[in-house]
Amino acid sequence: MAEAERAAVALQNGDTGSARAACVAILEAAPHHAGALAMLAQLLQTSGETDAAIGLLARILRLTPDNLAAVQQLAGILLQSGRLPEAEVQARNAVRLAPDNAASHLLLAMVLTTGHCPHVGEFHYRQALDLAEPDGVTLANLAWNLKLQSRIDEARVLYRQSAALEPSVHLTWLGWARTEEAGRALEDASRFLARGKRLAPDHPTSAFEAALLARQGAPQEALAVLEDAARRPTGPTPDELLEKARILDRQGRPDDAFAAMLQGKALIREAGNRYAEGEAADLTDRLARFFTAPRLRRLPRPETRPTGAQPVFIVGAPRSGTTLVEQILSSHPAIVAGDELPVLSQLTVALPRMLGSPLAYPEALSELWMGDQQDGLDCLRDEYLRQARKLVPVEAGHRLFTDKMPFNEMHLGLIALMFPDAPVVHVLRHPLDVLVSMMSQDLTHGFHCATGLETAARHCLRMIELVAHYRQQMPLRYLPVRYEELVAEFEPNVRRLLTFLDVGFNRRCLRFEENRRYARTASYAQVTEKLHSRSLYRHRAYLRHLEPVLALMEPAIRNLGYEI
Repeated sequence: MAEAERAAVALQNGDTGSARAACVAILEAAPHHAGALAMLAQLLQTSGETDAAIGLLARILRLTPDNLAAVQQLAGILLQSGRLPEAEVQARNAVRLAPDNAASHLLLAMVLTTGHCPHVGEFHYRQALDLAEPDGVTLANLAWNLKLQSRIDEARVLYRQSAALEPSVHLTWLGWARTEEAGRALEDASRFLARGKRLAPDHPTSAFEAALLARQGAPQEALAVLEDAARRPTGPTPDELLEKARILDRQGRPDDAFAAMLQGKALIREAGNRYAEGEAADLTDRLARFFTAPRLRRLPRPETRPTGAQPVFIVGAPRSGTTLVEQILSSHPAIVAGDELPVLSQLTVALPRMLGSPLAYPEALSELWMGDQQDGLDCLRDEYLRQARKLVPVEAGHRLFTDKMPFNEMHLGLIALMFPDAPVVHVLRHPLDVLVSMMSQDLTHGFHCATGLETAARHCLRMIELVAHYRQQMPLRYLPVRYEELVAEFEPNVRRLLTFLDVGFNRRCLRFEENRRYARTASYAQVTEKLHSRSLYRHRAYLRHLEPVLALMEPAIRNLGYEI
C-alpha cells in the first residue's frame, strides 16, 4: 500500500505529522492494519499521548494476541507510566511468548526490580545477558538490582564492567554514585556523581547531591544546591523539598523545615498519590470483626512444624525505629535481615484462591472451619516461607530472618495463625515523633497515608487501635520495644531482645553501626552511625505545626504511656 510506504518514509525522516496522517488514512480504509496500528502507537507514545498508545496496543493484542513486539512495547509503556501490576502481566506474557528473547527477559527484570522483587529480577537480567552480547546498560541495570539486594561489592564489579563498555552513559555513573553512597564510600560517590552530571547536566540529581553533601558534613552547600534547583522554571521536585526539610530540621530550623515538608507533600498529592482512606478503613474494620476470640477458638492450628530459618516479625510505623532494631538483630550470627518483605501482603491477595474461597481476605479464612481445609494454615505458612526464602539470603547458621515491612501489624492476626510461635517485636515511638518523621519522607506504606499530616495521623491511630484489638482477642508472642528506652538503656534492651528471640547474647549487636549490610529503607544512612539521642522527642519543636492532629492523637498517646 502506497500510504504504508509514505508513513514509513515520513517516520524515518522525522516527519511525525505526515507519518501520523498516513497511518490514520490507512486505518480509515483498513481498521485492522497491523503495521499502521503499531506505527501509530509508536507515534502516540513519542508524543506523550500515553493512554492513547496503551489503548491502541491493547487493540492490537486483541487482534493478534501473540504479537511479541506489541506485548513488549505495551509492557515498556506501562513500566514507564508506573503501572507496575499491568506491566508485569505484559512482561510475563513476553517471556512466555519468547523465552529465548533477551528483550523479553530484560523487560520482566526491570518490572520486577522496580516492583521490589529484585531477587527474581536478577534471574531475568542474567537470562538476558546469557541470550545476547553483554551491553553496558544491562550490566548497569543488574548492578543496581544487586545494590537493592545489599550486595554492594558485586554491584561495584558490574558497574566497572559497564563503564568500561559504555563510558558515556550518564545513568551508569549516577547509579554507581548511589551505590557507593549506600556502601559508605562517599568520596567515590561524589566523583561518580560529578562524572554523571558532566555527561547529562540537565538530568535531575539535586536531591541526591544535597543528601550526599549533608552526609559529608556540608549542609550549607547542600542547601545551596537545592536553592539552585528551586529556581528552575518547573520549580523544585518533592524529593528536593523533603531533602531540604531534613537538612533544615538537623539545623534546628523547624518552621522552615515544616514549610518544605508541606510543600513537598502537596506536590506528591498533585501527582495523584493520595491516602486510600476508604480502602484502609474498610479493611481495618473487617479485620477487627473477623479476628475475635469466639471465632478464632474454632480455627485449627498448623498441623506440622516448619523447618529451616524462621521469621521474626518486626512491626511498627515507618520511622519508628524498626530499621535500627533490624540492624541490631542482623548483627547476630544467627539472624539474617530480610528487610521490607512484600510476602505477607502478597499472601493476603493469594489467600482466597489458595483456600478455594469465594470471599476476600480476611473472611476467606473462614474456609479453615471446613473439614477439607484443616491443613490450610500449613499451606499458607509454607507458601510464605517459600516466597520469603527467595528474597532472603539465608546461609548455614541462620536460625531466624527478619520481616520488617512497615505497618505489618495490620496482619498480626494472620501472622499468629500461621506462626503461633513466631516472635513479634513491636517497635513503639512517641506517635508525634513518628508523624514528624513521616512528613519528611516520601513513603508509600499504609495506603499512601503519609501524603499529609492528618491522613498519616488517622492511619497510625487505626494501627494502634487494631494492635490493641489483636492483643485482647488472641495470644501473641509479642514484645513491645520503646525506641526511647532502647536509646536510653541500650545494652539492657538489646539483651532483652535477644532473650525474647531465644538466641545467645552477642556483643556485635551492640556495635550495629559496623554491620555492613545496606538497609533498603529511608533510615539506611542513620543506622551506619553510632547510637545517638538527637531524634528523641523531636516533635516538641513542631508542636505548633502538629496542632491539627493533637486532639485526635492525644488519647492514643496517653494510652501508650507518652505525654504531649
